[in-house]
Amino acid sequence: MEYLIAVLLPQLLHGVVFGAALGLLALGLTVIFGLLGVMNFAHGELYMFGAYAGIVVIGLTNSFWVALVAAPLLVAALGAVTEVATLRPLYRREPLYGLIITFGLALIFREGARQLFGGDMRRILPPIEGSIPLLGMTYPKYRLFLLAASSILLLAIWLFFTRTRAGIIVRAAVQDAEMLDGLGVNVPRVFTLTFAGSAALAALAGLLLAPVFTVYPQMGVEMILLAFIVVILGGMGSLGGSVVAAFVIGITQSLLTLWMNPQRVAIAIFGIMIVVLIVRPRGFFGREGVLE
Repeated sequence: MEYLIAVLLPQLLHGVVFGAALGLLALGLTVIFGLLGVMNFAHGELYMFGAYAGIVVIGLTNSFWVALVAAPLLVAALGAVTEVATLRPLYRREPLYGLIITFGLALIFREGARQLFGGDMRRILPPIEGSIPLLGMTYPKYRLFLLAASSILLLAIWLFFTRTRAGIIVRAAVQDAEMLDGLGVNVPRVFTLTFAGSAALAALAGLLLAPVFTVYPQMGVEMILLAFIVVILGGMGSLGGSVVAAFVIGITQSLLTLWMNPQRVAIAIFGIMIVVLIVRPRGFFGREGVLE
């Protein structure tokens, strides 16, 4: 019982918190794939830029809360420019072009961050300090805030895609962009705004997790691998599947770190993905060509 409260329960809660933030990152990746048909290898670098933009804004304003608004907007602007300048001309070409372009963008963004900010590891202090009693243990307040903020954002995204006209237009663009264009909707603008919104989600995840992890130019590489696993496990293009898979991966990784070193944890997670894909080739909730 003491082991459960002192070790397992905190680690389980760490996994839930991490899974919620990972869900934000994976949702952006899922939306870009579902709408544009592009597996965005540069998504991890947008996550990284969110953390660095937060450092810059906090340096100017001395406020994490201002950064929480400004950093996603800055990265969204970068995402919009990136979509217009590099991806838009490739939409009618083979998916391989998108893979190569985004892989190249990831390398450029990473080296750009290294040149701008250096290669040193940095930290952002949590805006909420201290711990509170919870279920027989004490738990950091900031991680609870992170869980609450991520959960609210995930709910808001679901409401956007299911209850708003703009969300329905995005889903319609996924299924038949030509018909939507015939109805007078500016489809290229929908694509640009969707890519920018997905970039903002990645930036939010980066800034929210920055007080928990360290900030450095390679930080997006580790997260993008997990995000890809989440998207594949959840089912390509499935929003609900990505959220479920994010919590599964977050909790699994957190618990496995109790008994394994990081390399074996990574192998175990890839093993879980392989087993799931053998049993369900389209992941938990995947349906071909549909953004659910």
